[in-house]
Amino acid sequence: MKILGIDTSTPIGSVALIDGDNLAAEHTLNIVQAHSSRLMPAIDTVLKWSDIAADDLDGCAVGIGPGSFTGIRIGVATIKSLCYALNKPIIGVSTLEAVAYNLRSTNGIICPLLDARRSEVYGAIFEGSTEWQRLSEDLCLSLDAFLDRLDTHTSPEHTINFVGDGLLTYGDAVREALGKRVHFADAIFNVPRGATIAHLGAQRLYNGDIDDYWTLVPNYVRVGLY
Repeated sequence: MKILGIDTSTPIGSVALIDGDNLAAEHTLNIVQAHSSRLMPAIDTVLKWSDIAADDLDGCAVGIGPGSFTGIRIGVATIKSLCYALNKPIIGVSTLEAVAYNLRSTNGIICPLLDARRSEVYGAIFEGSTEWQRLSEDLCLSLDAFLDRLDTHTSPEHTINFVGDGLLTYGDAVREALGKRVHFADAIFNVPRGATIAHLGAQRLYNGDIDDYWTLVPNYVRVGLY
Protein backbone atom coordinates (compact mmCIF):
# COMPACT_ATOMS: atom_id res chain seq x y z
CA MET A 1 0.00 0.00 0.00
CA LYS A 2 1.18 3.47 -0.90
CA ILE A 3 0.20 5.84 1.89
CA LEU A 4 0.91 9.56 2.17
CA GLY A 5 1.26 10.77 5.76
CA ILE A 6 1.51 14.34 7.03
CA ASP A 7 1.68 16.10 10.36
CA THR A 8 1.47 19.85 10.89
CA SER A 9 0.41 19.85 14.54
CA THR A 10 3.80 21.17 15.74
CA PRO A 11 6.26 23.68 14.21
CA ILE A 12 8.08 20.71 12.65
CA GLY A 13 6.06 19.92 9.55
CA SER A 14 6.55 16.41 8.20
CA VAL A 15 5.39 14.72 5.00
CA ALA A 16 6.23 11.13 4.05
CA LEU A 17 5.22 8.41 1.64
CA ILE A 18 5.49 4.74 2.47
CA ASP A 19 5.19 1.91 -0.01
CA GLY A 20 4.39 -1.27 1.88
CA ASP A 21 7.06 -1.66 4.55
CA ASN A 22 9.42 0.74 2.78
CA LEU A 23 9.85 4.45 3.37
CA ALA A 24 9.83 5.91 -0.13
CA ALA A 25 10.50 9.54 0.86
CA GLU A 26 10.18 11.92 3.78
CA HIS A 27 10.38 15.70 4.08
CA THR A 28 10.69 17.02 7.64
CA LEU A 29 11.60 20.62 8.31
CA ASN A 30 11.79 22.83 11.40
CA ILE A 31 11.80 26.42 10.20
CA VAL A 32 9.93 29.61 11.05
CA GLN A 33 7.50 29.49 8.15
CA ALA A 34 3.76 28.92 8.06
CA HIS A 35 2.58 25.40 7.21
CA SER A 36 0.12 26.99 4.78
CA SER A 37 2.95 28.10 2.50
CA ARG A 38 5.09 24.98 2.66
CA LEU A 39 2.73 22.01 2.95
CA MET A 40 1.64 21.58 -0.68
CA PRO A 41 5.20 22.12 -2.03
CA ALA A 42 6.41 19.51 0.48
CA ILE A 43 3.74 17.02 -0.66
CA ASP A 44 4.68 17.64 -4.29
CA THR A 45 8.36 17.14 -3.46
CA VAL A 46 7.75 13.85 -1.66
CA LEU A 47 5.67 12.52 -4.55
CA LYS A 48 8.42 13.47 -7.01
CA TRP A 49 11.15 11.94 -4.85
CA SER A 50 9.12 8.75 -4.65
CA ASP A 51 8.35 8.73 -8.38
CA ILE A 52 4.73 8.01 -7.44
CA ALA A 53 1.77 9.89 -8.89
CA ALA A 54 -0.93 11.17 -6.55
CA ASP A 55 -3.49 9.05 -8.41
CA ASP A 56 -1.52 5.92 -7.47
CA LEU A 57 -1.85 6.52 -3.72
CA ASP A 58 -3.95 4.02 -1.79
CA GLY A 59 -4.84 6.55 0.90
CA CYS A 60 -3.68 9.49 2.98
CA ALA A 61 -3.18 9.81 6.74
CA VAL A 62 -3.04 13.05 8.67
CA GLY A 63 -2.16 13.99 12.23
CA ILE A 64 -5.36 15.43 13.71
CA GLY A 65 -3.83 16.69 16.94
CA PRO A 66 -3.75 17.70 19.62
CA GLY A 67 -1.25 20.45 18.97
CA SER A 68 -1.17 23.82 17.23
CA PHE A 69 -4.76 24.81 16.41
CA THR A 70 -3.78 26.59 13.19
CA GLY A 71 -1.32 23.91 12.09
CA ILE A 72 -3.82 21.10 12.61
CA ARG A 73 -6.53 22.95 10.67
CA ILE A 74 -4.17 23.44 7.74
CA GLY A 75 -3.11 19.79 7.68
CA VAL A 76 -6.59 18.34 8.01
CA ALA A 77 -8.14 20.72 5.46
CA THR A 78 -5.37 20.03 2.94
CA ILE A 79 -5.60 16.24 3.15
CA LYS A 80 -9.40 16.27 3.13
CA SER A 81 -9.33 18.30 -0.08
CA LEU A 82 -6.67 16.07 -1.63
CA CYS A 83 -8.45 12.83 -0.77
CA TYR A 84 -11.79 14.16 -1.96
CA ALA A 85 -10.30 15.29 -5.29
CA LEU A 86 -8.51 11.96 -5.81
CA ASN A 87 -11.33 9.83 -4.32
CA LYS A 88 -8.89 8.22 -1.88
CA PRO A 89 -9.48 6.97 1.69
CA ILE A 90 -8.55 9.32 4.53
CA ILE A 91 -7.36 8.32 8.01
CA GLY A 92 -6.96 10.66 10.98
CA VAL A 93 -4.18 9.77 13.41
CA SER A 94 -3.61 11.08 16.93
CA THR A 95 -0.47 13.19 17.11
CA LEU A 96 0.18 11.89 20.61
CA GLU A 97 -0.07 8.30 19.40
CA ALA A 98 2.37 9.07 16.58
CA VAL A 99 4.90 10.49 19.05
CA ALA A 100 4.45 7.57 21.45
CA TYR A 101 4.82 5.09 18.59
CA ASN A 102 8.40 6.29 18.10
CA LEU A 103 9.15 4.31 21.30
CA ARG A 104 6.80 1.39 20.61
CA SER A 105 9.49 -1.26 21.27
CA THR A 106 10.37 0.21 24.64
CA ASN A 107 9.36 -1.85 27.67
CA GLY A 108 7.08 -0.16 30.16
CA ILE A 109 4.89 2.91 30.15
CA ILE A 110 5.23 5.47 27.35
CA CYS A 111 3.97 9.01 27.87
CA PRO A 112 3.99 11.47 24.96
CA LEU A 113 3.93 15.02 26.30
CA LEU A 114 3.34 18.19 24.28
CA ASP A 115 3.20 21.77 25.53
CA ALA A 116 -0.43 22.94 25.38
CA ARG A 117 0.43 26.40 26.80
CA ARG A 118 -1.86 28.00 29.42
CA SER A 119 0.17 25.97 31.98
CA GLU A 120 -1.23 22.74 30.55
CA VAL A 121 0.10 19.73 28.67
CA TYR A 122 -1.28 17.42 26.03
CA GLY A 123 -0.54 13.88 27.07
CA ALA A 124 -1.57 10.25 26.84
CA ILE A 125 -0.50 6.94 28.35
CA PHE A 126 0.59 3.87 26.40
CA GLU A 127 2.26 0.57 27.14
CA GLY A 128 5.15 -0.43 24.89
CA SER A 129 6.93 -3.59 23.73
CA THR A 130 4.96 -6.58 22.38
CA GLU A 131 1.91 -5.47 24.34
CA TRP A 132 1.67 -2.07 22.62
CA GLN A 133 -1.62 -0.57 23.67
CA ARG A 134 -3.27 2.69 24.58
CA LEU A 135 -4.10 3.08 28.28
CA SER A 136 -5.74 6.51 28.21
CA GLU A 137 -7.49 8.89 25.89
CA ASP A 138 -5.73 12.02 24.65
CA LEU A 139 -5.71 14.50 27.53
CA CYS A 140 -5.26 18.21 28.14
CA LEU A 141 -4.48 18.85 31.80
CA SER A 142 -2.13 20.66 34.12
CA LEU A 143 1.09 18.71 34.59
CA ASP A 144 0.13 17.83 38.17
CA ALA A 145 -3.25 16.51 37.05
CA PHE A 146 -1.63 14.48 34.28
CA LEU A 147 0.86 12.94 36.71
CA ASP A 148 -2.02 12.09 39.05
CA ARG A 149 -3.74 10.33 36.15
CA LEU A 150 -0.49 8.51 35.41
CA ASP A 151 -0.43 7.15 38.97
CA THR A 152 -3.61 5.18 38.26
CA HIS A 153 -1.83 3.22 35.49
CA THR A 154 1.54 2.65 37.15
CA SER A 155 3.17 1.29 40.26
CA PRO A 156 6.40 2.47 41.94
CA GLU A 157 8.51 -0.15 40.15
CA HIS A 158 7.41 0.95 36.67
CA THR A 159 9.86 2.79 34.41
CA ILE A 160 8.03 5.65 32.74
CA ASN A 161 9.34 6.75 29.35
CA PHE A 162 8.53 10.32 28.37
CA VAL A 163 8.79 11.66 24.84
CA GLY A 164 7.71 14.88 23.14
CA ASP A 165 8.56 18.56 22.97
CA GLY A 166 6.68 19.23 26.21
CA LEU A 167 9.81 18.03 28.01
CA LEU A 168 11.56 21.25 27.02
CA THR A 169 9.18 23.15 29.29
CA TYR A 170 8.17 20.55 31.86
CA GLY A 171 11.09 18.13 31.96
CA ASP A 172 12.55 19.40 35.23
CA ALA A 173 9.16 19.26 36.94
CA VAL A 174 8.60 15.70 35.71
CA ARG A 175 11.98 14.57 37.05
CA GLU A 176 11.32 16.26 40.39
CA ALA A 177 7.95 14.51 40.70
CA LEU A 178 8.96 11.02 39.53
CA GLY A 179 12.68 10.80 40.32
CA LYS A 180 14.52 7.70 39.15
CA ARG A 181 11.37 6.13 37.69
CA VAL A 182 11.52 8.47 34.71
CA HIS A 183 13.42 8.10 31.44
CA PHE A 184 13.48 10.79 28.74
CA ALA A 185 13.75 9.79 25.09
CA ASP A 186 16.42 11.37 22.94
CA ALA A 187 15.19 14.59 21.33
CA ILE A 188 15.14 13.07 17.83
CA PHE A 189 12.15 10.95 18.89
CA ASN A 190 10.07 13.96 19.99
CA VAL A 191 8.86 14.63 16.44
CA PRO A 192 5.52 13.37 15.05
CA ARG A 193 6.98 12.13 11.76
CA GLY A 194 5.01 11.86 8.57
CA ALA A 195 6.36 8.32 8.15
CA THR A 196 4.85 7.27 11.48
CA ILE A 197 1.53 8.90 10.61
CA ALA A 198 1.55 7.01 7.30
CA HIS A 199 2.43 3.71 8.99
CA LEU A 200 -0.35 4.01 11.57
CA GLY A 201 -2.75 5.05 8.83
CA ALA A 202 -1.77 2.04 6.72
CA GLN A 203 -2.51 -0.28 9.64
CA ARG A 204 -6.01 1.14 9.97
CA LEU A 205 -6.62 1.12 6.22
CA TYR A 206 -5.57 -2.52 6.04
CA ASN A 207 -8.25 -3.29 8.67
CA GLY A 208 -10.87 -1.28 6.80
CA ASP A 209 -10.94 1.42 9.48
CA ILE A 210 -11.13 4.70 7.59
CA ASP A 211 -12.62 8.10 8.29
CA ASP A 212 -15.20 10.16 6.45
CA TYR A 213 -14.24 13.29 4.50
CA TRP A 214 -17.14 15.24 5.94
CA THR A 215 -16.96 14.25 9.60
CA LEU A 216 -13.19 14.11 10.17
CA VAL A 217 -12.24 17.14 12.29
CA PRO A 218 -9.16 18.22 14.24
CA ASN A 219 -8.85 16.80 17.74
CA TYR A 220 -8.06 19.86 19.81
CA VAL A 221 -8.92 17.97 23.05
CA ARG A 222 -9.87 21.21 24.77
CA VAL A 223 -13.64 21.27 25.23
CA GLY A 224 -15.55 23.56 22.92
CA LEU A 225 -12.93 23.83 20.18
CA TYR A 226 -13.76 22.42 16.75
